[in-house]
Amino acid sequence: MRRVIGIILLSIGFVASGFSQSKNESEISKAVESYISQNGFSGTILVANEGQPIFHESYGFAYYSTPDTLRKEDCFSIASITKLFTSIRILQLQEEGKLSLENTINTYLPEYQEYVSNDVSIHHLLLHISGLPEERGKMYQRRFKPEAWVKKVLAHRTKSRWGVFNYNNIDYVLLGLIIERLTGNSWEKEISDAILTPLKMSQTGFLEYGYYPQNFAYTFSNGRSGLKQDPLWFIENFYAAGSMYSTASDLLKLDQALYGEALLSESSKRLLSKSYPEYGYAGYGVWNYDYPFVAARPTIMERRGKIRGANVVLVRLTGEKYTLIILSNDDRFNPDSYGDPENLREKLIHVLYK
Repeated sequence: MRRVIGIILLSIGFVASGFSQSKNESEISKAVESYISQNGFSGTILVANEGQPIFHESYGFAYYSTPDTLRKEDCFSIASITKLFTSIRILQLQEEGKLSLENTINTYLPEYQEYVSNDVSIHHLLLHISGLPEERGKMYQRRFKPEAWVKKVLAHRTKSRWGVFNYNNIDYVLLGLIIERLTGNSWEKEISDAILTPLKMSQTGFLEYGYYPQNFAYTFSNGRSGLKQDPLWFIENFYAAGSMYSTASDLLKLDQALYGEALLSESSKRLLSKSYPEYGYAGYGVWNYDYPFVAARPTIMERRGKIRGANVVLVRLTGEKYTLIILSNDDRFNPDSYGDPENLREKLIHVLYK
């Protein structure tokens, strides 16, 4: 009798779960279609629960010049989601005993001590509180090696102050150079060997001027005459701060790996998920906060990215293990949408917590 009851209850559980997922999929689809009809959208949207996709669709075009509809397996520039990969590798190196987050930059890169205060530690770089300057746009008009790029940027005056949050790219370029100094390998090889290969992220890699994967979604930005393809520039200069590409499916693998210990120990995951409200809820390459715009106030770990027409976001709703990934190849989608009820990202979070 107990076995029969157990089977019945288990069957009810499967039905309820299937109904819930089906309901979510239908409501997500309605929210997406409503958003696209009002705003337009080109890209891929993936919503998952515990690693299982609830909704995974692509819209728009990869080139706009030909009727080549985007596909789910197409790759996108992931802009500053790259920083999450860099911060993971830094935490791994601390686990390996090769660095301390409290050590200064000059401990590892003494050649920059002329420009960098001895107060600036790896911890400060990870949180964007180094006080170091932002680069100018012209730094992407020709190719620079990371070392030369850093020296050029450090030569500029800055209005930033040490210990005050100021988002920039140089912090993570320096982290990439520290990874290289400690391992003797390129940053790209370290990310590949320590993250991409173990997770079988075969559709993730590194962009260079004039080199893009065959299934790459080229980026477009709005101008006076509408959407126009972004000019080629030396995206490799973003290096450890923003030079990677990926797919939604590959990023879901990264998301899921962060729940176990495939990448980080429990202590390192606590460091990654730690929130610093005094710095706008920034964390190490992510933002961590309780989302205040739905009654459940779910805990979010997220990473946004924006380089011209590349506008992307990875949202991890860690309590319920929902994952929301939006990869867009034009600037009609804004990933910096905190609290905007008309934004696609916000609409989808509200659907999940109805």
